[in-house]
Amino acid sequence: MVRRKGTLLGVISDVFAENTSSFDSPLGVEKVEKVDSDVIRIQFRDDVDCDLFCREAIKEGYRVEQGIFAPRIICKGSIIARVGSRSDPEKRRSVFIYLIPFDRREMSTYREVVAVRHGVIDPRTGRVNFEKCLQYNLKVIRLLERYRKTRYESLSKRLEFH
Repeated sequence: MVRRKGTLLGVISDVFAENTSSFDSPLGVEKVEKVDSDVIRIQFRDDVDCDLFCREAIKEGYRVEQGIFAPRIICKGSIIARVGSRSDPEKRRSVFIYLIPFDRREMSTYREVVAVRHGVIDPRTGRVNFEKCLQYNLKVIRLLERYRKTRYESLSKRLEFH
């Protein structure tokens, strides 16, 4: 099978749907893996620049919580992404994102609550609004892609000019 150069969106989408990807990881990304039905771990080449990651999250309209723990990105009271901690594989080189599965049977109880909170599940009918699910997931992935491009693609372009 011939692998193609992928975008972070393409790689995450493949891994989220099929647990594997037909794309090569984009610049700066070493590995993308599905940890659980709603959790994707993105392993970067270097430690995550927490200041840059948090700045990008704030630009996207998210709230950031950090302290003695690794930064967590919050939307409507729910963690949508977090930087890896000492106990995680690859520690600070990883970012975990929390997506909403399209199949309600794959959602944990907590993820169902998040889906209702974000309008993905209608609390009266229990139906999943696939458009809102897609919008939610794309917005989370966009945060990672903005971070990746700023950290790695902007850096490589700056280095080309020197």
